[in-house]
Amino acid sequence: MTIFDLAFLLLALAAVVTVIGAGVAAICGKRREAVKVLQNLGLYAAAYIGIVYVVTALSRQTVHHVAEAECSDDWCIAVQDVKQTPKNTKIDYELTLRIFSRAQRRAQRENIATDVYLVDADWNRYDPILDGSEIPLNTLLQPMESVTTHRRFELPADAKEIGLKVGRRDILPVCLIIGECEAFHKGQIIRIN
Repeated sequence: MTIFDLAFLLLALAAVVTVIGAGVAAICGKRREAVKVLQNLGLYAAAYIGIVYVVTALSRQTVHHVAEAECSDDWCIAVQDVKQTPKNTKIDYELTLRIFSRAQRRAQRENIATDVYLVDADWNRYDPILDGSEIPLNTLLQPMESVTTHRRFELPADAKEIGLKVGRRDILPVCLIIGECEAFHKGQIIRIN
């Protein structure tokens, strides 16, 4: 958990307490005060979302390399090995991935991770060729547990600057945590060549 995760949780808790307080004030006949409190809460929430997007606009894409972990809270993934096999006008990429938990007390799972995919310099997306034996990214990991899985990809031979991305489902249409938004850049990537 980062300082920004903690800040979001504290601000969300403060917002809930404020809404409850405004509701109690409205019930007690203090409607003007309740409306004023809710208006201020809306302004503070808009200011916070603005800060999230300004930080995103000013930040750079994070680039990891083979053997470096990309982490989301205590769930991490790293490319351990890359094998390239030329095939006519294509290249087969066989990636060995290590999925691990750095949590020390609780089991972890990345529920919103769908799978990994490769991108090239032109940001073309290449999905894995699955055979059904792959361990899914959202596997439940016990504290400090690590599992290894494989993904195979087929890319054009002229593809350059190949990188691995973790695909994730968007839960909300807005970014809420400072430093975790990919609105203005391509987010974290693991460069594999």
